[in-house]
Amino acid sequence: MDVKNAFLYGIIEEEVYVSQPPGFIDPRFPNKVYKVEKALYSRHQAPRAWYETLSTFLLQNRYRRGTINKTLFIKKDKDDIMLVQVYVDDIIFGSTKKSLCDEFDALMHKIFQMSSMAELTFFLGLQVK
Repeated sequence: MDVKNAFLYGIIEEEVYVSQPPGFIDPRFPNKVYKVEKALYSRHQAPRAWYETLSTFLLQNRYRRGTINKTLFIKKDKDDIMLVQVYVDDIIFGSTKKSLCDEFDALMHKIFQMSSMAELTFFLGLQVK
């Protein structure tokens, strides 16, 4: 699945100010700068802010972050396991129980705008069977 406009969900921690872009300058205040409240795609803080937003959301929903791979999230439900792998704004997931996948899909769609993809055949250039 793909998170639409993922970086725009992130909240930045630092104070960041931007100048008015050419063509959108307010003639009454041509030298005014604006404080950035949310992450922007062109800012280096955006990927980190998105990751923090997503990981906080998953941790609040009983997922554990991987010990070695911090982009892997794991949820155990009795004898079943759910794995969620995040790569920037792309997420692949799988489980030993279909209902856990359905729950995850619904959970993500509740908060984020998502586009679900077909069954996974390639990921990061690797064929998946």
